[in-house]
Amino acid sequence: MDGRVTTDGRQAMLAIRVLGSAQQLDGESGLVVDAVIDTGFTGQFVLPPEAVDRLGLSGRGRQRAILADGRTVEVNVYLARVIWHGRERAIQVLATEGGPLVGMALLRGSRLTVDAAPDGHVLVEELP
Repeated sequence: MDGRVTTDGRQAMLAIRVLGSAQQLDGESGLVVDAVIDTGFTGQFVLPPEAVDRLGLSGRGRQRAILADGRTVEVNVYLARVIWHGRERAIQVLATEGGPLVGMALLRGSRLTVDAAPDGHVLVEELP
């Protein structure tokens, strides 16, 4: 999977297709989001509540999360599917304000290569 570094060189991004629980895999299903790769996030994926609503994701309760600023909050947890390494994969999504994030749990089993420069290339490859 190919991504990009933002023009200011501060964030590595991937375009991820997120599917709701009832959607079929076809060229138009789901929602494509530009997600920041966050190696400090140990979970799988974060979406803002508006995207969760738009996708009609199934809720799975709440859990505590520690934010980057050190605050502990309760967040809603949902189930979704993403297209990852060309295949559909079930994931857990945390709903919080802010932009979409890809965490280390989703990257597990992948090699991440980032050209850490403005407009640099991002590559996520499946490990053998």
